Amino acid sequence: MMFWIALWKGVLILTVGVYALIALWVTVQGAFDIRSMLADLRARHEGEPDA
Repeated sequence: MMFWIALWKGVLILTVGVYALIALWVTVQGAFDIRSMLADLRARHEGEPDA
């Protein structure tokens, strides 16, 4: 019985760790993408003639 408890505890810890890494990765990459998008929009807006 102790084997199964240890196994599922390990699986839970591994799963939570992987989820945390993926969440961090998506957050960082998303911030870079948003920064890039806003810079592109700013450059496009500055290049437009006044209406």
